[in-house]
Amino acid sequence: MERLAQFGVIELEEVLDAMRQCPRGVHALPFPLDDEMTNLEASSLRIPWWSGVDMRHSLLPGLFETCQIMQLLQIDKGDCVLLLGPRGNWWTELLMYIGAQRIIVLEPDAGRRDVLVERWDDLRLDIVAKAFDCEIEFVGISQLDEMTPDGGFDRILSTGMFPSLPLSIMMRVQEEGYAVLPIENEGRSMLQLIQHHGKGELMAQWVACWDVEAWPEEVLIAFETGADVESKGVANEDRLANEHAWCCANSIPTRDRFGPARMLDMVERVWYSIDPFHSDVPEGESGGFRELISDDLFRMGHVLLQMGIFELASEHQGEAFRLAPTAESATFLGWALSEMDDSWGALGWCRKAIETDERLGNPWNDIGAILLQMEQPTAAVPWLAAATRSQRYDAPGHPWSNLARAHEALGNKMAAFDAARTALEHSPDDENCLRIIDDLSGFLL
Repeated sequence: MERLAQFGVIELEEVLDAMRQCPRGVHALPFPLDDEMTNLEASSLRIPWWSGVDMRHSLLPGLFETCQIMQLLQIDKGDCVLLLGPRGNWWTELLMYIGAQRIIVLEPDAGRRDVLVERWDDLRLDIVAKAFDCEIEFVGISQLDEMTPDGGFDRILSTGMFPSLPLSIMMRVQEEGYAVLPIENEGRSMLQLIQHHGKGELMAQWVACWDVEAWPEEVLIAFETGADVESKGVANEDRLANEHAWCCANSIPTRDRFGPARMLDMVERVWYSIDPFHSDVPEGESGGFRELISDDLFRMGHVLLQMGIFELASEHQGEAFRLAPTAESATFLGWALSEMDDSWGALGWCRKAIETDERLGNPWNDIGAILLQMEQPTAAVPWLAAATRSQRYDAPGHPWSNLARAHEALGNKMAAFDAARTALEHSPDDENCLRIIDDLSGFLL
């Protein structure tokens, strides 16, 4: 939370305090590795609160998404809030800590609603609510009319997407209040801040993409008619079901993510760009629980690397390596450390990557590149040469380009020319190699 505050993501002190006080992990399903210290609480991964993760709104969003939404609500002390689709009890607890005096939690599915109440009481949050003088009620759609205050709600938040502006929901917002709702726009779920603007008029402010699931058709009809929907939420909390939920929680990389459309597109592109290789898992198989969670952490770390959030990226890669070591996670941890100017730490993790799987070319190249930065071209050459001979490397032009630079620094003109020429066969637009070819062409003639 301190890191998010330092990044400027959290500006409201009451939101920061609430998120410090209300950990997300206690509202999630039990983590299957009971004997481990693994804690995905502060990771950027989504975590499940409901075992059937294919069912809508079964995940707890990340810290970044949560603090952004909570700040958009601008809760004032004493506000009455309607939460449509609670996603477990975490956001309900946060709203209570931020200052809401009355919270109506609408979960359309009666089975899930019963589980929410049971878990709320098990965590003794009913007692906390009394201490906060906060009234919290879990209701179905048929109870919504009787629970709506005479003047309307101060704030309404939906965690499900509507196909268009829901007038039946906006009728429940008081004149000075507003709703934060995901609305479909050109195939994407766009978060809108909607408020009254004169008599009978509404004003909507577009915020960003929030890639949440749409409300099912039967729920949309129920919002209009006031009828309840048939329950589909049968709780299955045995170890196997929990393990499946954790494994599948991040199978869709942009699910529940918040941000500009181009950022979500980048997340999806980077997420699938590299698959870590587990040497002890037979080819064609996905591995067990450890490997699947490790891969999610690795992919999230890769996304954070591309976003330039190096410290958080290194934590994801380090935890990925601890759970199920791969050369990729060790290499990318080295990459993150290098970006944070920790050259010796980066070298150490690249060596660890080679010890894990010497066939991956990236750590050999990275060691050579770091030694070049440290002005040690002689030491860099054997590492870069080994990278050019590696069995696994999806960007073979990189070590040839670095090798050309190393030979150029050592005055080995012919070797530099040959390495640059080979690099251009893989990467025709490599400016460094084009320059070396141009500089040395006259000499070689």
